[in-house]
Amino acid sequence: MIITDEERIKLLKKFFEEDAYAAISGMFITSISKETASVEADVKDIHYNADKVAQGGMIYTLADFAFAVISNYLHPKTVTQSGHITYLRPAACKHLKASAREIARNGHNSVGEVTVENECGDIICVASFNGFIKDVSFEEFIKRFI
Repeated sequence: MIITDEERIKLLKKFFEEDAYAAISGMFITSISKETASVEADVKDIHYNADKVAQGGMIYTLADFAFAVISNYLHPKTVTQSGHITYLRPAACKHLKASAREIARNGHNSVGEVTVENECGDIICVASFNGFIKDVSFEEFIKRFI
């Protein structure tokens, strides 16, 4: 089965519609390509910590979601093994965007870099993730959506 890039993106978005935690957190995919994937979220009252800035766990989840999108676009059935995040400034904002790219792959390991920015383009944090790539074809990965 030959799947175009456009079909691949559509099916991957359909797959991630089943990510209940991302959905309940208000996170959504804005772009996917072979080079990058971007996800975004509006920061709501439920995301604020006691200091009235976006809670670190929400930001980490957004970064991890961006890594999941690029990883599963490039290598179906990739799961995060580890992640490291460095917060650079408080997220006193109304909107966040996470952009991910793969920086290395070796065997079953994928390494990604994610930058999270606020609506003004200020970098809130940078993160790196290591993913485990399972041996699954894209066709097998998305067969329930075809």
